Amino acid sequence: MDARDAGEESFEIGRETETETETEAELSNQWPDKFDEEGRVFKARMLEFHELGKWLRGRIMRAVAVGLGIEEGWFDRLLHYPEVRSEAFRENGNTVRAGAHTDYWSITCLFQDDRGGLQVLPPSSNYVDATPIKDTIVVNAGDLLARWSNKTIKSTKHRVVEPPTTADVHPARYSIAYFCNPNFDQFIDAIAGTYSETRPKQYPGMSSGEYLVQRLAATY
Repeated sequence: MDARDAGEESFEIGRETETETETEAELSNQWPDKFDEEGRVFKARMLEFHELGKWLRGRIMRAVAVGLGIEEGWFDRLLHYPEVRSEAFRENGNTVRAGAHTDYWSITCLFQDDRGGLQVLPPSSNYVDATPIKDTIVVNAGDLLARWSNKTIKSTKHRVVEPPTTADVHPARYSIAYFCNPNFDQFIDAIAGTYSETRPKQYPGMSSGEYLVQRLAATY
């Protein structure tokens, strides 16, 4: 695979609900469970993982609430980077697996393999490697959390590059990203205590769905 053609592919799932809004129905999960037993097992495992991610999201957001000095309960996508010919990266030094961006939602819980390549951009520095540590999870703050906290917590700009190698092919890289997003109709505005006369609100209030549609439209 040529890195300039495709450096990433993904399988994305969201929550399963018995009753869906019109928007959610249009974005309902597409499962391979109708084809064979492997598809049914895959669906079961992914739903189990989704529930674990939901539990983890709750723990993290409660900690964020405590840090912001508000009530603890205030806050209540699979990625595959295929193997790529090494010469594709050598011929184009600007090629990356995933370009620099911030995540749209509140937080992202990232489970990565040992390949490496994830880099984050500190406020006053160049990109630094987020070196994989066994049995740990990377938590990125997203844009909606930055808006909620009036930039007390800043969204993390990051990218995925290819670690150097002397081999002819850069091996595949796998990661699982659990994106934590408020309900579409949740109004996102700066939390009381994060703004004042001397530190005004940084963003206008809007619904989660409105913001995500704006970002997706700008991106795609």
